[in-house]
Amino acid sequence: MPANPSLAICPAAPSPAVEEPRARPRAGLTVRDAAARYRVSPDKIRSWIRRGELVAINTADGKCRKPRFVIPPEALERFERGRQAGAPPKPQRRTKRQAAIDYFPD
Repeated sequence: MPANPSLAICPAAPSPAVEEPRARPRAGLTVRDAAARYRVSPDKIRSWIRRGELVAINTADGKCRKPRFVIPPEALERFERGRQAGAPPKPQRRTKRQAAIDYFPD
């Protein structure tokens, strides 16, 4: 029996080989891939990133290098939801104003 009972092997515990595979994170898109997806130029994608409309991760090695952005799938979903066309706003009804009646003429 080991000195520490928490280190004892429990026969009812599943072996590590039987564990369920972990969900692999989905890979993000590069600026070029996102530009092809939305049919815009890569400069437009970079401007959306700079303005904060589209969230991206800079994967460049150093700060002095040209930025290399990767856009996660969750950020793309948020961006697309924010850009969806909604129902057009209802036009406001304009009421006719009656001409002012001057009860006290000069």
